[in-house]
Amino acid sequence: MYPGAGGAETPQERIQRLVTEGRKTREEVELAEAFWRERLRSGVQLPNGDLIQISRADLYHVIVDDRISREPQRIERALLSAFEMRETEGGRRLVLSSWQEGERERLAALIIDASNNLRSLHLIDRRRLERYRRQAGPILWTQ
Repeated sequence: MYPGAGGAETPQERIQRLVTEGRKTREEVELAEAFWRERLRSGVQLPNGDLIQISRADLYHVIVDDRISREPQRIERALLSAFEMRETEGGRRLVLSSWQEGERERLAALIIDASNNLRSLHLIDRRRLERYRRQAGPILWTQ
């Protein structure tokens, strides 16, 4: 068991553990933190006008995924490229996003809480995108 609230590992403790275990580099984490300070800390506006806040803990949570920690700009791209928002449980919203990286289309699913804080971001494939669209609640906004 790891230290933290209720014995659970905090996002920062998890990142530190991954660095200690050699599963993530300190440089990668430092670059993500620098990007957060420069581009994300003040929030990122979705195309519908909502300003999404990203705390340092939120950053640590999403950079557990190596595909995001190696390219933290994907956090901003996912938010700026949102095309649909759906209602989910507990006042949270599922935001779906799509953007081009070179020749490749990237898709993401983000969870935003009722206070407009980023809670999670996952890079997904087209099949998962369609599953989320079928299973999530009503559409709140679409582009």
